[in-house]
Amino acid sequence: MKGMRWKKEPIGKALTDFLADKGIILLTWVWQAGGVASRSRPIVAPEDAKGLKVRGGSREMDMVLQAAGAAVLSVPSNEIYSAMQTGACDAGITSSTSLISFRLEEVAKSLTSGAGASYWFMLEPLMMSKSIFDGLPKNQQDIILAVGTELEAFGRTGAQDDDIEVAKVYEKAGGKVSALDIATVGKWRDIARDTAWKDYAAKTTTAANFLKLASDVPA
Repeated sequence: MKGMRWKKEPIGKALTDFLADKGIILLTWVWQAGGVASRSRPIVAPEDAKGLKVRGGSREMDMVLQAAGAAVLSVPSNEIYSAMQTGACDAGITSSTSLISFRLEEVAKSLTSGAGASYWFMLEPLMMSKSIFDGLPKNQQDIILAVGTELEAFGRTGAQDDDIEVAKVYEKAGGKVSALDIATVGKWRDIARDTAWKDYAAKTTTAANFLKLASDVPA
């Protein structure tokens, strides 16, 4: 996955340096893919979202959804169930792990899986206070960093396992499971490039540099 390569690319150094200035050290890089649970029709391509009330989970994702013709609402992950149950929300985007743990298959008829390809990923690293880390002896620092790196394989495998498991959960509940392909992800990316990416790049010069460095990572 492209995001997993960030750690060894210029974007990884820029992000870790930025966080270090804020007093934070990244110990373990863990990425999670996500998908969409829907009460009605599957949301696979951008045009599928038109006219639906969708929980995107972030300001940036909401911008993409609005450009696709959806109405957006802001609710935390643990409230997606009740919002979908009452009809206040037609669909919710969140991680595969959350799609399982919040039992959305009970109120959803469709799932768009992020197992093969996805336009939604979340960085969920293990972090540590830099001041505490800096106060430790060098040998203890080395051990912490080594363990942090070793955990990355565990985190990646766990996330990928959930990508597969979530489809099984929804199929068992009688839901329709759809997959994303690269071409469809490209449609979402094109919308994001014209909305959320532009918005983020305009925030600060640092944000613009982060976006450029992230875009420079080979596919």
